[in-house]
Amino acid sequence: MLDNPIAVFDSGLGSLSVIKQLRKDLPTENLLYLADEQHFPYGNKTRQELLTIIHDVLRYLERYRPKLVVIASITPSVQILDEVKRLSKIGVVGVIPPLKTACKLTKKKHIGILATAGTIKSKELGDLIKSQVPQNILVTRFDASEIIGLVESGEYISKERKTFDAISKAIQYREDLESHIDVMVLASTHLPFVSNYLASLLPTIRLIDPVKLLSNDVRKYLATNHMAKKKGVGRTEILITSNKSRFEGIIRDLGIREPVKEIFLAL
Repeated sequence: MLDNPIAVFDSGLGSLSVIKQLRKDLPTENLLYLADEQHFPYGNKTRQELLTIIHDVLRYLERYRPKLVVIASITPSVQILDEVKRLSKIGVVGVIPPLKTACKLTKKKHIGILATAGTIKSKELGDLIKSQVPQNILVTRFDASEIIGLVESGEYISKERKTFDAISKAIQYREDLESHIDVMVLASTHLPFVSNYLASLLPTIRLIDPVKLLSNDVRKYLATNHMAKKKGVGRTEILITSNKSRFEGIIRDLGIREPVKEIFLAL
């Protein structure tokens, strides 16, 4: 069991930010990365659609006997994680917007959340805000769907002006924005890819990356369940459900050399 992989999946490139952090923090662990391009984006799916997709992905991943599955997408993690955990035979962790961390850091009592349309509009995010954010702290939600699309297509790498414009549009940028908000939660695993753009546009706003907190959750899970692999160098296997050629081109530009295998979720 110790040599079995940690499986990580999302609806595309977002998982790479998680893979990068896990590889840094857990260098001995074997990682299995599934990019579910067939269903990109998860952010515009209904709750029932997400349940069906996530169930199909988990059922497929069972053949690799993962020690843990990481849902590296905030939309399903916010909306259906508890239900998925109940139904899964494998241990599952998700990535949740780090609202408590943001609340501890804000001095202006006003935080922002950048997320997909699905997360922004979900009842579950509203419930999370009610349970984790004190009433004296204001929360503004920003739809980052267009930015996430640019990350997924790889355009953010070369199209600087287009990326800045998409971010400006998403946050409804105005000169006094930074006088109100001092902490911004990146509530999508795609968004760390454009953190340099965000930092340039919003130099005084603290950006909170959920991926680092997720990596800590994975480490704690492995330690608690005595599953941590202590020795050796971990390998990474990459699977994709669609758009293999385009995806390979993007990850090669990012310096990732592992082979990519196209798979089909329908069993």
